[in-house]
Amino acid sequence: MKKLIQFYPILFALLMGFAGCDNMGEEMPMNASTEIEGPLEVLKRGTLSNQSGAGTRGTMELLKGPTNKYYIGLSENFTTKFSTGTVTVYLSTSASLRLNESGSFMLLGLANRPGVHFFELPGSLDPKFTHGIIWCGAAGIPFGNTLLE
Repeated sequence: MKKLIQFYPILFALLMGFAGCDNMGEEMPMNASTEIEGPLEVLKRGTLSNQSGAGTRGTMELLKGPTNKYYIGLSENFTTKFSTGTVTVYLSTSASLRLNESGSFMLLGLANRPGVHFFELPGSLDPKFTHGIIWCGAAGIPFGNTLLE
């Protein structure tokens, strides 16, 4: 019984953290998902791994558009249980988002609904960014990641 009681605060903290992703308490990223037209060339791809029990699934791709613009795209089957509010998409130099290390990440925008998203990159992808991260900004926890290869 004592072990069960010790488990409740942890469970409560996790549930509050997930619920926090439904709140718009933090500032919205400047570059939100955009619509694009024309043929896209897939340069790199990765399957998202679920983290923190968020139910994240789908693929992330580095895409080149017809006007030589580059994008990060989330697939039509992209989803997470908490895909509203502050679920954000990052590029990272590792599978773990290190927000305290400038230069180790690039914030792309919100993924506040399931399905397809495109985020325009400023120029081409810097080769130091090897991973895509799905992150709950309000709770500060990972919802998923992938190696782009």
